[in-house]
Amino acid sequence: MPQPVLTVGSIALDTIRMPDGKIYKDVPGGSCTYFIHSAHFFVPVRVVGVVGEDFPKKYLDGFKKCRADLAGLRILPGQTFQWHGSYQSDMNSRVTDALLFGVFETFNPVLPEKYLDSKYIFLACAQPELQSRVLDQVRDPALAVCDTIEIYIREQRRALDKLIRRCQGMIVNDAEARLLSGDANLVKAAAGIVKKYKLSFLVLKKGEHGGLLAGKDGIIPFPAYPLVRVADPTGAGDCFAGGFMGSLARSNKTDGKTLRLACANATAVASAACEGVALYGLLRATPAAIRKRADDFLKMTRLG
Repeated sequence: MPQPVLTVGSIALDTIRMPDGKIYKDVPGGSCTYFIHSAHFFVPVRVVGVVGEDFPKKYLDGFKKCRADLAGLRILPGQTFQWHGSYQSDMNSRVTDALLFGVFETFNPVLPEKYLDSKYIFLACAQPELQSRVLDQVRDPALAVCDTIEIYIREQRRALDKLIRRCQGMIVNDAEARLLSGDANLVKAAAGIVKKYKLSFLVLKKGEHGGLLAGKDGIIPFPAYPLVRVADPTGAGDCFAGGFMGSLARSNKTDGKTLRLACANATAVASAACEGVALYGLLRATPAAIRKRADDFLKMTRLG
């Protein structure tokens, strides 16, 4: 039976500067936001997060249209977390111009009673102790998967190590995998992380070059979905996570074939997101279009 996914992470207002100088101000962003809009193609999402009083109602309405349960979303006095970034001409490199944490800086996740039975949990990028506090509250999770970033690997390693050992899966990018493992070779890095933390699987994201799925079936590489034009890659990794976790929760299984299908669904959703600025690529996508893209991807890669 399909299960809802519980996610905790940032909900933001982004300001994005494109290579041509065009600026998109206060568009919806943050890991939770992208996760919601990608996972909803597969299952409903339970949201744990915080925004300020300045967060536009139309974006909250957008969450609800995506079948998001907002019982765990708090609206507090103050400003919503903001990320300001600029992309370089190749759309692969970007610079963070400003981070304004606002109400997210002191966020303490408290789960509503009806969330405590959640089976599928995605801990989007946040301080490891904050992520651990979510796991402390869930009664009997079937699958907990975490993400992280380089600053927490460098500066909060002890807390991060404890968190990873409480999870069954992890999703990280290539730079994070190298730093976490201490190995420059990505195949060795992925295998080493799985072994060290006794994970069931790890997904290593490589951006436009696809990724690696590491687990009981060994190392399985997969490409990115070929796109003629990338409008905006912001949030693509969080979209991948949403598609991946949503696919697993819908299947309610984590065997090798189901994990490979989840990679295909995740790649389809993430590629659709890159075709529009902020959420607009996903908002244009339909469930039928995502299914077709995932089917095409499976045929192309023979992951099925």
